Amino acid sequence: MAAGDAAGESTERLTGGSLEGASNVLVLAPTMSDRARRSYFETLLPDNPAALDVLSVNYRSSPDQWLDEWQRYAGDRPRRCAIVSIEESAGSGADAGKTRSDSNTVIQANSPTDLTGLGITISQYLDGNGGPQTVITLESLTILLQYVDLQRAFRFLHVLANRTIESGSVTHYHMDPTAHDEQTVVTLESLFDAVAEFDDGEWIVRCR
Repeated sequence: MAAGDAAGESTERLTGGSLEGASNVLVLAPTMSDRARRSYFETLLPDNPAALDVLSVNYRSSPDQWLDEWQRYAGDRPRRCAIVSIEESAGSGADAGKTRSDSNTVIQANSPTDLTGLGITISQYLDGNGGPQTVITLESLTILLQYVDLQRAFRFLHVLANRTIESGSVTHYHMDPTAHDEQTVVTLESLFDAVAEFDDGEWIVRCR
C-alpha cells in the first residue's frame, strides 16, 4: 500500500511553511544528512523559531552543540529553551546537574533507560510552559531504541503524545528510517498524527 492510501490519511509534499494542526510529528530523515537537518529547520518548524519555547530531549549531541545547530539553521536561538541531556554516565535524580544560563536550562537526565524519570521531567516542563508556542524535539528515537526495547518505547511515546495534546504543544520525534526495519517504523508511525519523511530534497507529509 502506497503512502497515504490508508483510510483517513492524506499525503502532500511540503517545500515551505509548517505542519499546522499536527501535535505529534514523526520526522523521518537520515541522521547524518546536513541537507535534511537544514531543511527541517527551514520547513517543518513553526514560523518565527526565535519566538518559541523549546524543550530538547537530546540523545545525539551536547547542549552547546544543539544550541549552535539551532542558531545556525534557524537564524536565532529560541526565546527560551530547556535541554534534557541524556548520557549513559549521568548521575542520579531527574534534575541531576541542572544548570541555568540566561533563558537556557540544562537538565542532566538519570540515564538513557530511565523513561520514568524522563517522562516526569517532560511533564513538569509542560505544566509550566505548555502551549501553542512550545515545541518538544526528541532526538532521537533511533538512539532511544538502542537502550530500550520497542514495546517499552511505544508505551512511553504513547503517554508523551497524549501529554503533548493535553498541553496544546507540539512534539517532533526524530528517527532515521534507514536504521530500522520497516515494521518498527510502521509500529511507531501509528502513534502520531503526522509523519514527515525527507525524500530527494523535500518533505513528504502524511497526516491522519
